[in-house]
Amino acid sequence: MKNVNEWSLEFDLAYNNITSNQAPGLTEYEKSVFLTDAQESVVIGICNGSLRNSFEETEELSIYLSPLVKQSNCQKMTSGVNHIVDNTDVFILPADLLFRTLEICKVDAGDCGEVDAIVVPVTQDEFWRTMRNPFKGANDKRVLRLAYGKYEDTISGNNKSDYSELYSKNPITSYTVRYIKRPEPIILENLESGLSIRGKTSVCTCKLDEALHQAILMEAVRLAKAVWNS
Repeated sequence: MKNVNEWSLEFDLAYNNITSNQAPGLTEYEKSVFLTDAQESVVIGICNGSLRNSFEETEELSIYLSPLVKQSNCQKMTSGVNHIVDNTDVFILPADLLFRTLEICKVDAGDCGEVDAIVVPVTQDEFWRTMRNPFKGANDKRVLRLAYGKYEDTISGNNKSDYSELYSKNPITSYTVRYIKRPEPIILENLESGLSIRGKTSVCTCKLDEALHQAILMEAVRLAKAVWNS
């Protein structure tokens, strides 16, 4: 596992090589920003398949991102939010969510008791056509999910999180999300007052598998070169 000094030195080596030592030097804060952005870009590339194969397509990539896999039982909002129709439920998603990999609801199916239902995402344009469709709409085993927006708990001071608005034929008793969390930033030195990266200020190295480190490093250098050339 690279320590922060190794990240810094290897970044300088690659950056100076690709710019032929003509570009101005970068501070540790600037390098940290590029490395953090590159790390997230690599994770997103694995998740959506634009970087090699998609997450879970191979055991290898699943292992690479396994430290980022989390599961959360989401909290239902009971007041203070708008609903697209009266019988939807709005849930707060985890603040560190980057990609959902699995969503499942438990719904009260009356005489059948509590059953599991899959969650199917729909766009807001599709919702009105889909909700009444007997084949694609909500039923005993299927819940429709709309993207909602941002939520900030001004009382507790919690970070902003995304909502999910769910439409179900039956009452939803729980909503569980398994997801890829946003990786911790890469910070090469303790940051001065007033500076932060993803809300963090203390030294932090990359926690992902070493097999991804070179891809992250080269993506960070590419981002830095693009800024220099702009």
